[in-house]
Amino acid sequence: MHEDLKDTGRESGLPPLLGTSPGVLVLGSFPSRMSLSSGRYYANPRNHFWSVMRALLHLEGEGIPAWEKGLTDAGIAVWDVIASRRYQPGSMDRDICEEEVNNIPGFLTTHPTIRCICLNGGKAHESFKRTIRAMPLPSSIRVCPLPSTSPANARYTLQEKVARWQVLLEYLVQ
Repeated sequence: MHEDLKDTGRESGLPPLLGTSPGVLVLGSFPSRMSLSSGRYYANPRNHFWSVMRALLHLEGEGIPAWEKGLTDAGIAVWDVIASRRYQPGSMDRDICEEEVNNIPGFLTTHPTIRCICLNGGKAHESFKRTIRAMPLPSSIRVCPLPSTSPANARYTLQEKVARWQVLLEYLVQ
């Protein structure tokens, strides 16, 4: 059990996955139970995130640590909109309650090379809209709501997800 659960009944997400000078910020909602346990984003092997990224970026190597390096080297940062939530036993976005959000406007200020925010799924989009309501983003940053890579999103095939997620390639820092 995480330390924060003992004291507060809340659990915290993961720190940003970040290289130097990212052009794209991928925001999910909150890490899955598997991701929290492993300390790595999109650790559920059924989640299509790494399959989508490998297809788009031709990531080399075996496993998430190698793919993370390829992702950050390509200029993509990964984080979540939600910083913490009340503990829940499962990983379904619909069950998230008492969410507290990350300081995304502050993150964008300290990482001015970000030109595109890709929102991984509906919950990330919904929480993000509430987060930035009081502080509008610079007009130079494009926000792209994208289909969730979650295994719960069976509405899109892997190939359809890859096609929709291709938009991030336009914003990688050259």
